[in-house]
Amino acid sequence: MSFVSEEIIKLQLRIIELEKQQQIENETLNKNSITHNFTIITDLLTEKKTSIKNNRYSKNVPLARYYDEELVTHLEAIYNILQILDSRIRKIENNK
Repeated sequence: MSFVSEEIIKLQLRIIELEKQQQIENETLNKNSITHNFTIITDLLTEKKTSIKNNRYSKNVPLARYYDEELVTHLEAIYNILQILDSRIRKIENNK
């Protein structure tokens, strides 16, 4: 009976190890996905626009708002370009 118990424990540990590996692989795939990266950029843009709109800046750092406005402008341009490229690539892939 002891041998069976040891084997069960070994198998349970192996299952846990495999689940951890699967989770790491899923996280890696998620980080490399276009949708995930678009979501990150969108969240950052939304956060910065909200900060600018609500004027959540310290009076001690007057340039912070200016830098965030510049960041939003540049990020929006990059984001739009990436979306256009993504849609064109998807169209090409669908036509194959």
